Amino acid sequence: MTGRGASCILIAAFMAAALGGCASEDNTARFLVEPDKYVLYTCPEMAAQMQANAARQRQLEELTAKASTTSSGQLMSQMAYRPEYLQLRGEMNELRRTSAEKKCKPVTIVVPGARVSDGVVR
Repeated sequence: MTGRGASCILIAAFMAAALGGCASEDNTARFLVEPDKYVLYTCPEMAAQMQANAARQRQLEELTAKASTTSSGQLMSQMAYRPEYLQLRGEMNELRRTSAEKKCKPVTIVVPGARVSDGVVR
């Protein structure tokens, strides 16, 4: 098999794994973040990190949507933005878990351009 054929198969396998479904997406996100990463953070520090993560997730969603107008753009956006997006989701889950353990107040996240319902982090 030529190098080009092998790379096409590799890309197709990556895309199949990346587009596998929402349940596997949450599992992947969980494995991209070390456990107890935010255990030493205070409640205000976790709130600030949640705000930053939400803003970056929103940017990545917009970039993915913009690039997804063509099939090749969709493939490239999945390869370029998906790993970081999944890592941010995992970090957000870890932040929520640690925040709940520390009994921090719920955080309302304000991200420009996002729907109001997207901002409540429980």
